[in-house]
Amino acid sequence: MRKLYLPIAFILIAVLFASAACAPSELKPATVTLNLISNEWQGAETVVADSIFSIENPNNVAVTLDQFNYTISLNGQALTQRTVGPEIEIPANTAVQLTYANVLPFNGFGGVAFEGYYMAKSMPYVPALIAGSAPWKLLGGKEPGLWTDPNIQVLNLIRSAPTADNITSGAVDNNTVAAKYLKIIGLVNAVQGPMDKAWAAYPSGPCKYDVSGKATISNPNFSKSVDTTFTLSFTKP
Repeated sequence: MRKLYLPIAFILIAVLFASAACAPSELKPATVTLNLISNEWQGAETVVADSIFSIENPNNVAVTLDQFNYTISLNGQALTQRTVGPEIEIPANTAVQLTYANVLPFNGFGGVAFEGYYMAKSMPYVPALIAGSAPWKLLGGKEPGLWTDPNIQVLNLIRSAPTADNITSGAVDNNTVAAKYLKIIGLVNAVQGPMDKAWAAYPSGPCKYDVSGKATISNPNFSKSVDTTFTLSFTKP
């Protein structure tokens, strides 16, 4: 039996030396590629854009993608920021794909028009919405209908106006009806009219997204994780 131990020991030692020779002395950073940004939903209030990334592990050992963060910008304006901890394993010399849905609103906090023009440029509210519709059209959004905006009050004015039944039954006089009607038409002409004109003039493409961020990988056999910072772009026709 002793005769078997020595050859086996030699084999184990040889395997260990071979493994040590093949193991890298340090981790190489991952390579990040932006494959696509596609529109999955194109509305008047919200656009949902899927971003698809490839993360390649150039090492001959498996690694874990511990953290991945990115910012998508258009013409210098940050549209969305995301930090995730995928905790996924990437095999040696292999790439994986990550897909994230990015919800981009037109108005309100984080909105293309509200944040980019009303807040960042201190523009008056209505002009900010009209100016913000230019990048909104590039993103693939539909023309915003400002009559529903609670800050503009067109919808509230319509709801407070006399009903058709009140008018036909003579429950209100013509002056009251005319006053409400003139306010409604005046607001629509003052707000939606300029929006319609600007929207027709704005181009619908191309839309160039700029994406920057960082990917962090690690392996339990190495004391330090490795970061990859990236600046990428994708142009939608």
